[in-house]
Amino acid sequence: MSNIKAKINLVMFNMSSYAEWERGVQNRNYHILRGLLNDDRVGRIVAVDYLPHTLKRAVRNYQENLLSRPLGKVLKKSLLTRAVSVNERLTVYSSVWPIFSQAKFYAGLRRFLQEQGLSDYVVWSYYPLTVGYLKELKGRLIVFDAVDNWSEHSSYKKQASVLKKNYRTIDDRADLIFTVSQELESLFENKDHVHWFPNGVDLKHYQQEYPIINRDIGNLSRPVIGYVGTIQDRLDLDLFEYLARQNPDKSFALVGPVWYKRIMEKLQKFPNVHFLGRKSYEEIPMYIQQFDAGIIPHKIDRFIRFTNPMKMYEYLACGKPVVSTSGAGVDLFSEQLYITNDFKQFNLYLNQALKDKDERAVKERLEAIKEHSWLKRVDKMLDLIEQKL
Repeated sequence: MSNIKAKINLVMFNMSSYAEWERGVQNRNYHILRGLLNDDRVGRIVAVDYLPHTLKRAVRNYQENLLSRPLGKVLKKSLLTRAVSVNERLTVYSSVWPIFSQAKFYAGLRRFLQEQGLSDYVVWSYYPLTVGYLKELKGRLIVFDAVDNWSEHSSYKKQASVLKKNYRTIDDRADLIFTVSQELESLFENKDHVHWFPNGVDLKHYQQEYPIINRDIGNLSRPVIGYVGTIQDRLDLDLFEYLARQNPDKSFALVGPVWYKRIMEKLQKFPNVHFLGRKSYEEIPMYIQQFDAGIIPHKIDRFIRFTNPMKMYEYLACGKPVVSTSGAGVDLFSEQLYITNDFKQFNLYLNQALKDKDERAVKERLEAIKEHSWLKRVDKMLDLIEQKL
């Protein structure tokens, strides 16, 4: 009898569109997918683009995922659906059918999987707005990775009741549930199949050297206080405004897209606050390496309680001192981070952190982050899947 194990094929419901990742958006889903593609235990992955739940999102998906130039070989094309083979292991399946008919969407997906000879697969979801796959797909195993509590997210207020119901259904039906924070475990009652996997970081990527520094960050006066990520509601504007006002001699660099015009309007009045815009994943390490300190000034609300900021891992991977408000997973690095929710104390910590850049302190941060790579996260996740299979 052969001892060779069959490869694990996956149908993954994503929390983003693949096209967004190609433009530089990065999240846990993106990193886990990359890690899976680098693991020999994994065969093929059919990545299902973010499913539209509003007409506005459907129009956006149609333009970005169906009308855009394909990133590989087109395997299927119809008015509302497109499947593209990015490489021999990854296929991206995009459809706007869900806004019109969930039944037709799943019928089309099942047909495509059959045409591709994929009858033996694991269903892995990052997307709690739908649980239709639980009855519509015949996966060998159902895996759900809970990234934040979407029912508490300001962007999904109208879907909050549906999301709460879906989380209960996932709790009942999923074989494995991964959570980004320990606090998220409270969403699920069946603790036997719930496992906490904090976020991680690609150490090699963030510790590469850059011979050329972009002018927008390189020309800022020192010291540079940096924030990386989408500029949205989770940013505590009052705290950020306080810091900018208290430190006119320091440059505050916001690296990432701005979701709301009011945020830019409120902070643009400070000459020491600089909006540098969205940067590609390839560029982000170069920007963080130019920071003298990284900050995570997030609001303390119900949503933040369930999050685990990736920027914390990225700052530490670059050896930078970090000042943060409290939040899920921040205590993992309580010895490396300065943590407070008090504005005045945050500012005191910030000025202390700027002096905390000797070789010993940098070495301690780099040592602390070593065990938190995405590859190690994926390896342990696959171990649990293999045990279940």
